[in-house]
Amino acid sequence: MVLIKTDYNKISSRRRWEDASKQLYYAYQPIVNIHTGQTLGFEALLRGWREAGFGSINELFNLAYSETVLYSLDLHLRETAAADMFGRRDFSALKLFYNLDNRVLEMPDYDQGNTETIIDGYSIGRSNICFEISEKHEFANYQSTHSVLSEYKNRNYRIAIDDFGSGYSGLTLLYYSEPDYIKIDRFFIANINSDSRKKFFVSNVVNLAHMTGIAVIAEGIETEEEFYVCREIGCDYAQGYLIQRPQSDPSRMLLCYPGVRRLAGKQARRSGGDQNLIRREMTESVPLPLSATAEEVLEYFKKDGDTVLCPVVNGSGEPLGLLRESDLKKYVYSPYGISILQHKSSAEGLECLIKKVPVMEIYNPIEKIIELYSLNESIDGVIITETGRYKGILDSNAIIRILGEKKISTARDQNPLSGLPGNASINAYLSELGDSPAQDRLLAYFDLDNFKPFNDIYGFRQGDRIIRLFADILQESSPVKKDFIGHIGGDDFFVGFLSGSGDEELKKEIIRIIGRFGDDVRPFYKEEHLEQNCIYAKGRNGRRQKFPILTVSAALIWLGGGRRRISPDLLAENISKLKRRAKKSNKHIAEFRL
Repeated sequence: MVLIKTDYNKISSRRRWEDASKQLYYAYQPIVNIHTGQTLGFEALLRGWREAGFGSINELFNLAYSETVLYSLDLHLRETAAADMFGRRDFSALKLFYNLDNRVLEMPDYDQGNTETIIDGYSIGRSNICFEISEKHEFANYQSTHSVLSEYKNRNYRIAIDDFGSGYSGLTLLYYSEPDYIKIDRFFIANINSDSRKKFFVSNVVNLAHMTGIAVIAEGIETEEEFYVCREIGCDYAQGYLIQRPQSDPSRMLLCYPGVRRLAGKQARRSGGDQNLIRREMTESVPLPLSATAEEVLEYFKKDGDTVLCPVVNGSGEPLGLLRESDLKKYVYSPYGISILQHKSSAEGLECLIKKVPVMEIYNPIEKIIELYSLNESIDGVIITETGRYKGILDSNAIIRILGEKKISTARDQNPLSGLPGNASINAYLSELGDSPAQDRLLAYFDLDNFKPFNDIYGFRQGDRIIRLFADILQESSPVKKDFIGHIGGDDFFVGFLSGSGDEELKKEIIRIIGRFGDDVRPFYKEEHLEQNCIYAKGRNGRRQKFPILTVSAALIWLGGGRRRISPDLLAENISKLKRRAKKSNKHIAEFRL
């Protein structure tokens, strides 16, 4: 295309802006369910601004703002995006994520109702449109913004906070906008697999969002490493080059992305037991639509006297929250309560009565649901969704039952001596690594040297104390985070480390553990044995022989992020060889890279 070499600082007429806007078009990037790969919608990303003569998108919108044509330009762009997206009939169930420059609210010609006019010609509902509000421009008036966004929400449009964590507003915008989605800025997603501070930040944002019924979209995912971490910490949706680069060709925009489904399918197979437990315990209460009247709400609770919670969904089946029978009693039992309720619900819609509660996808591990519940045990329950649509409710009693069942399951596998997870949990952890090969890991197998002779001389009670001593050392806090600690059995232990701390720091931690055990075990020996620096006991051949003071050896297996699936046989073979080498080494360490 030929560049328009007009000096836009001198543009004042709308006609000149109309000419420029003809150069603008959109590319679309999918936002997909992180557990299934199913497409939630597409974000419209503006293109053609160079052809229109601008140096950047910001320059375009800043000039439109300064010349007070931002709203009219925005309406033109909305119409373009809606025609692209919803011109395809098979996209009628998807969402258009449209970036709304919050400064349009300051334009003198700003008016409401124009979006309805634009979408009336398509077979879609208002919930198909999600306005993305960015933090990157400071809001002039939060109260006014809240009023406008509330109106959008009351009309059943969706709201997302874009670039969360990168701009001016932060939690203030979150408080006032009451969004349906939070999009975590790419800054926090980049290399999250090797940055513990980013992982901590995003984990807490996810928990905060889920507590208030907000779904989380991880923006800018480019690697499998980032994808796996975002899924692990509970993000609901993924967007980025790993899934697909922005596309201007509609034929390349898919309803489901098989690459994500392949990655997510492995986790779904592993969490199948959790899903079965959730399905068994949740109540599949029939939801009411947001358009329900006060009479329908009262009839809902009257029909079943045991029902105390009523889920409410929008036209797309997405949960908006719960109605509580207890909240209606103040209307039912007051002289004019029914009339007040009828007036209130007709004037403001059911949303004035809806209580926001945590929302979680059924594909999440139960531990995430329990973690969410533990943050606020006074909540009525957790709404369970499947690919974003309402599925059922886990009330507080169901969550407590699930918690009890998980504790029993954990206790069955827990080693009674050390209190650490046993082989079933260790195997599950290794299986997770096999199916999630993106992150660098260190697997450390610890084996106490000369433990049997010590047991023979000092007895099983002292031997048990040695086992507990080493378990305590492994569980000590240190600068290096241990991803998993397990007790294989007897005098064999296992620790999984994330390699985010760096290989050298991990190696220092292994050396520290070995040295700490060597120091702490000495008080368990008699003075004479310490002076001799050994004990005499029967060896495996039945003959009396000399054995050194207890030490511990470490067999280390380093797993690179680009590895293929771990073969259990290959792993076992290498562990066996490494243990023998470690016991012969002066440093009591042997290592291998897979």
